[in-house]
Amino acid sequence: MQRTPPNHTPSITALTATLGSTYRLSIPSGRTFLGQFLCIDPQGNLILDQTVEYEGTEGKGDGREVGMVLVPRKWWGCVEREVQAQGEEEDEEQKGLYVYFP
Repeated sequence: MQRTPPNHTPSITALTATLGSTYRLSIPSGRTFLGQFLCIDPQGNLILDQTVEYEGTEGKGDGREVGMVLVPRKWWGCVEREVQAQGEEEDEEQKGLYVYFP
C-alpha cells in the first residue's frame, strides 16, 4: 500500500524550516533536553539528536550527553527553539529562545 504524503499546511512548512535547529524541551519531571531537532513522528513524539540532558528547567549547569531522544507529546512541558539575531556573529549574548508550546 502506497502512502500519500501529508498536505503542507503553514504549520508543517514552518516546522520543516527549523529542521536541524537547536531546541530546548522541558518535561514536568524537572528535566530539560537540549538537542538538534530531527522530526515529530506521526504519533506526536519529538525526536532530538546530539542531546544533552539537564536537571531543572533552565537547561544550565552540568549536563549529561544522551545522544538521540524521543519524547512523547504527553510529556512536553515547554518546547523552545534557539534563535540568533540575523547578521550577528555567533555569540552567547545574541542567542535567544522562541517558545513554540507553552
